[in-house]
Amino acid sequence: MTTQRPSGRAESGFTLIELLVTIVVVGLIGTLLGKAIILGLRFTAGTEKRVAATSAVGTLDRYFYGDVQSADDVTTGPACGVADVIVHLSRPGTDVVYTYDRATGVLDRVKCTDAGVVTTPLGRFDNAASTPAVTLSCGAETSCTPPTEVTLTVRSDPAAPPTTLTAVRRSSAS
Repeated sequence: MTTQRPSGRAESGFTLIELLVTIVVVGLIGTLLGKAIILGLRFTAGTEKRVAATSAVGTLDRYFYGDVQSADDVTTGPACGVADVIVHLSRPGTDVVYTYDRATGVLDRVKCTDAGVVTTPLGRFDNAASTPAVTLSCGAETSCTPPTEVTLTVRSDPAAPPTTLTAVRRSSAS
């Protein structure tokens, strides 16, 4: 707004009302923007966790079926220098062991051959729940006599249902 002073100079600027309205509008925008950023970060963290869990199950899926189908023997005994074994799958010249570290939630696949030992991290699974995140329905709990199914159940999120992978072992006659 422009006004003329008696001396002939023009004054320009904001009135007190315009300044207060501007401060209120900027405050509202800042508050809403802050809430939107927090909501976006929460959504991103949850999405990242779900994507990681899906990736871990996909990696496990790639190895588990082939390992079980080619196994001549299934136990929970130690192999490859690994004592904390979920399942030990063996065939002539090769041992494959799946091991779960409850403290870190990491599931590993350890393959032992005459050429050496290769450890493949399969992913992280929920280690905070009271129920085990990784369980096996063949081995220590149930006899694994050929032919049989081997079921591995993994829980990546306590709020989500567990993922169950069931692989059928080939018959020893094949």
